[in-house]
Amino acid sequence: MKNTIWKRYLFFLAALLGILLVGCFVVLLVFRPSSIMNVFHGLASILMPFIYGLVIAYVLRPACEFFENGFAALNKRIAKKAHPGLNRMCAILVTFVIAILIIIFLFGLIIPQLITSISSIVSQLPDIIDRFQAWIGTWERGEMSREVISYVDQIITTLSDRLQNYLSNNVLTNMQDIISNITSSFLSLMSFLKNFGLGCIVSIYLLGSREKFLAQGKLLLYSIFPEKWNRRILNELHLADRMFIGFITGKLLDSAIMGGICFVFCWAAGMPYTVLVSVIVGVTNMIPFFGPYLGAIPSAILILTESPYKCVIFLVFIIILQQIDGNIIGPHILGDKLGLSGFWVLFAILFFGSLWGLVGILIGVPLFAVIYDLVQKLIALCLQKRRQTKLLEDYREQFSSK
Repeated sequence: MKNTIWKRYLFFLAALLGILLVGCFVVLLVFRPSSIMNVFHGLASILMPFIYGLVIAYVLRPACEFFENGFAALNKRIAKKAHPGLNRMCAILVTFVIAILIIIFLFGLIIPQLITSISSIVSQLPDIIDRFQAWIGTWERGEMSREVISYVDQIITTLSDRLQNYLSNNVLTNMQDIISNITSSFLSLMSFLKNFGLGCIVSIYLLGSREKFLAQGKLLLYSIFPEKWNRRILNELHLADRMFIGFITGKLLDSAIMGGICFVFCWAAGMPYTVLVSVIVGVTNMIPFFGPYLGAIPSAILILTESPYKCVIFLVFIIILQQIDGNIIGPHILGDKLGLSGFWVLFAILFFGSLWGLVGILIGVPLFAVIYDLVQKLIALCLQKRRQTKLLEDYREQFSSK
């Protein structure tokens, strides 16, 4: 009897403490939201290396598992003995070496070409404007009236004068602010490199003991939720994992193919900045929906500085290539793994992009696919409880093929 009273007393104290904590949080959130945000920002800055580590480990996990299985099969053939710890260590080492080499290779291609392109554009800006004006002057007057040509020439002259005034007046007078911004950007870059380096170390631990961490998470899950909810949560987590991994690996392969095709065409057609343009097209193709346009616009501008005719050819090629990718290459690689229509893909990109920027654009589509699947299952469960399954069957029969 005394134990029962003591347990009720402890439960009452725990409930009262929880209510007080929630009440304090609500009061601070209403009257002092800046304090709550500062706390979250402080926690985020402290945990940032672990967040980086989780992301790196999650992205590299498929490659690590692939190499680990390969080393295990090789050991069985050669040594006739299993060495799981050695296999995992070698797999992690090979995965990181390949990832670092890919990053160095991409930056080795992009940075020198980017510096060369910017220097060339700045030094040849007057000649570029003169060539563009001369190109416009070669157009037949029957195709473009003299008024339009004069108007275009006036726009070009105005833009050139404003650019020169901006460089001579604004840039020089605001040099102190520019230096301050450069310093701030440099400090942000150093913070990113620090967090990324620590994240790599954290990811090594996560990859090396991933089964143990997963088992600990499962223990925590089963200690909080009942059995039926545990099965549902684990099923949704497996679904989310399949969607994210399938989307990321499929997009990487698709982007690599797109960049390779673009490189071959630009090299065969004698396009300027071939390597830089191909890398831009391949990298921006990772962004769903808007990626092709984001990559085509700066690439076309770069080519336009050298040859307007080649710029037109490049734009036509990109339009054809994107149609091939959207109708043949992309569906063949990705399939219908996400189960989202074009409208919901656009919604996910815009919504999560406005929340988290570029990160939201990259992960918004698979994340929304998981949310969409959860909502579908919840609606189906509610309809079953209300004995309205006929509505669900009619909907699936009508729109399953659309």
